[in-house]
Amino acid sequence: MKFPIGLRLNAKVNNITKLGLFVTLPHHHHGLIFYKDFGDKWESARNKYSIGDEVRAVIINNHQGKLSLSLSQVNNPDLIDPTNEFKDSKDFTPDVWEVFNIKEYTEER
Repeated sequence: MKFPIGLRLNAKVNNITKLGLFVTLPHHHHGLIFYKDFGDKWESARNKYSIGDEVRAVIINNHQGKLSLSLSQVNNPDLIDPTNEFKDSKDFTPDVWEVFNIKEYTEER
């Protein structure tokens, strides 16, 4: 399975070290959520996770099959998920005037 940059997926924590969270991805692949992803809060954040926890992560680097992941960038709009069918959509808000076929409203006085 390919893991393109921007792909969001669920991962299971399998080890917690000074380097960060080592996780298992679908199809038995592995990746690292580096401690710097947590900023200055790594020491307190690492106590919030346990082996077996499921986390939502995004692929931020895939260098020769070595995957780097991020928790803090899951909602980053610049990391476009290539599997998202709506990735090319710019505006998800429908124009209410067109949806309800409303003509321009003018108030008579």
